[in-house]
Amino acid sequence: MNNYGIGKWKAFTLDCGWHVANKINLSPGWDDMKIELPYLAFLLQDGEKNILIDNGINERFLIDGKAWGGAPADCGEKDIVNSLKKHGLEPSDIDIILYTHLHNDHVGNCQLFPSTVSIAQWDDWDNLLNPCPAELPRRDFDFQVIPMLKENKNIVLVEGDMEFAEGIKLIKTPGHTRGSQCIVVNTTKGIRIFVGDMFHLRCSAFPQETEMCDYRGKVHKITPAPESWPTIPSTLVYNYYDYYKSYHKVRAHTPEWKPEYLAFGHEPSHLHIPI
Repeated sequence: MNNYGIGKWKAFTLDCGWHVANKINLSPGWDDMKIELPYLAFLLQDGEKNILIDNGINERFLIDGKAWGGAPADCGEKDIVNSLKKHGLEPSDIDIILYTHLHNDHVGNCQLFPSTVSIAQWDDWDNLLNPCPAELPRRDFDFQVIPMLKENKNIVLVEGDMEFAEGIKLIKTPGHTRGSQCIVVNTTKGIRIFVGDMFHLRCSAFPQETEMCDYRGKVHKITPAPESWPTIPSTLVYNYYDYYKSYHKVRAHTPEWKPEYLAFGHEPSHLHIPI
């Protein structure tokens, strides 16, 4: 692999539970099939700091073992806690949380981190407080996190791109939400861009792929899009003009446009292949 971006940060995938999704919602027009997908968070470590990217969904969004739309799911506070324990960590050991965006499945367990330094884009905070009508029936936002975040004296809202720390850059990438951001990290394996739900799945960013695995690791055949399709925006994109601008912005931060440089918000292969 190209040595561009080699840095000090070790990156790990954290399993935050699973849900059954219909792939056609994440890649409209392609593959009407049910598939188990994970909720994911990521851990960055440099030997001194523990940085968390997102923290999963809370079990209050499950009704009789089902997520929104009646989809079977198993997820909640226990999952992020157990995943941290596998790395010898408790929630109190996390120094910083970087939120890709403030949807319910990325900020749902913020109650575990009541005073942890927490970073999000200002426009995403405003999006949480003032969602557009299409976001309400989907229950994209967990409004119970609003007082929890407000009570955290160490929440910091940023505007736009910034060099956050040595080897970590925040880039604003609206489209999925108004204030989505991607986290560009110089890891010990090279550059990695944690895209949140800018691209839910690997095949969203690389739509010519012919197979994908599910949460359990089972491989499924999928339909490749024509070469003319640069990316497949999901039905959860609210501004397509912003989305395509953000797509080009993410591309500009990669040494080459290849899947190994990206870490996706719900990509099952991250649970089976180290990022």
